[in-house]
Amino acid sequence: LPQRPYLILGSLRDQLLYPRTDLNISDEEIYRVLKQVNLPDLAERLGGLDTVEDWDNMLSMGEQQRLAFARLLLTKPRYAILDEATSALDVQNEQSLYQHLQTLSTTYISVGHRPTLLQYHHQVLEVLGDESWRVSSPENYQFMSNTTFFSSRE
Repeated sequence: LPQRPYLILGSLRDQLLYPRTDLNISDEEIYRVLKQVNLPDLAERLGGLDTVEDWDNMLSMGEQQRLAFARLLLTKPRYAILDEATSALDVQNEQSLYQHLQTLSTTYISVGHRPTLLQYHHQVLEVLGDESWRVSSPENYQFMSNTTFFSSRE
């Protein structure tokens, strides 16, 4: 999941299932996941799951990021790399999304600059300015505002 999610040409259903648009997921499951990512009225607001829109221009960046998380919750990949995937969200939405992600068996790695991400990970890989690196636990990690960290659930 990049900071700016890739949105395909197609319906809202296609957006939510991308890249696995072949999956047969019920409307009820899709609506349940839309509620989990705090987009409960998105389908109704835009005319239904099969509505085709210019999604890049229709959705705010925060909505796009929550839609990308919905993709994870629906497609349940084995691995996910989240690169600033919650940068446009407030802390409450970020917390909710990561809590739902933790219920999956997906192993995920986050790349981020926000100290709020630490609580959702077991390890932190810090890449230092001299191209060296170090691994620490989130509890022992000293966050600095100009540091990028990579952390993993596993």
